Amino acid sequence: MISNLEIKWLHDIVVLEEYRSFTLAAEKRNISQSSFSRRIQSIESAVSFEIFDRNTNPLQLTPQGKNFIVYARNLLDDIYFQINKIKGVDNSKQRINISAAHSLSVFLLPDFISQFSHDTDKIFFVESINVDEAVYKLKDGQSDFILSFYNEELMSSPFLHAKILESRLHLVSLCDVHKQPIFKLGDPLLPLMKYTDESYMGRQVNQLMSKLDNLSFELSFVSSMSDVLKRMILNGSGVGWLPDYSIKNEIEKKELSILDDQLSITMGVYIYRTEARLNISSERFWQFMRNQKL
Repeated sequence: MISNLEIKWLHDIVVLEEYRSFTLAAEKRNISQSSFSRRIQSIESAVSFEIFDRNTNPLQLTPQGKNFIVYARNLLDDIYFQINKIKGVDNSKQRINISAAHSLSVFLLPDFISQFSHDTDKIFFVESINVDEAVYKLKDGQSDFILSFYNEELMSSPFLHAKILESRLHLVSLCDVHKQPIFKLGDPLLPLMKYTDESYMGRQVNQLMSKLDNLSFELSFVSSMSDVLKRMILNGSGVGWLPDYSIKNEIEKKELSILDDQLSITMGVYIYRTEARLNISSERFWQFMRNQKL
């Protein structure tokens, strides 16, 4: 029965998920492998589903296990946080794990975090990775949140989402001392600072460029990170599409110029999570982010 579930079993599955090996996890938990295996079987019997797929090497979580590991990790976090609070110990911090697209982690996420709270009862762990890897981490229970762009896979159960803002990718050029773009759409060949084809922004730009018959680009530089492309554009190496949130100051100062609004691409920015209950601090952060309209 679920009422027989023991806290030490939750520790067991969290360690096993980390090491993906019964031998290594048993050593970490300082018990024999046979005893450790029986404890994993006990918790799976208590919840009535398999948490780990034993037919894979290395060990993998089952679909139900991916949801349960989030619940187990955050339940343990909450238990010890509340116990320390009752004891009057204020050195316990709750962890908030966020995977974010590169440009969002650089240009937007720090502002969200600083606005959220100045309390010291939490620690943010932010990983800046590509969108596809971020989606994998959320599905595999390794992240509490993803801050990213529209993703069809994450728009329905077992995931939750909230739209944070609407952003635009603008085709921009560096400006000269007279505040005029050094590259113009009428130029015979525009040196292009381009996103990799595998990146989200790269796919969006490729779709638009496939429809542009009247412009000629010469591929000069490729990167998956918009902040790298931004630096190349700012040093006058060429033109490229950059998100509006990353070039707001440069546009206002007329250091960069938008070459044509009709060539801009609209993108939705979302925060995603699983339906599994998160720790108290993470749930508060979710509610805060849901109310953002930048």
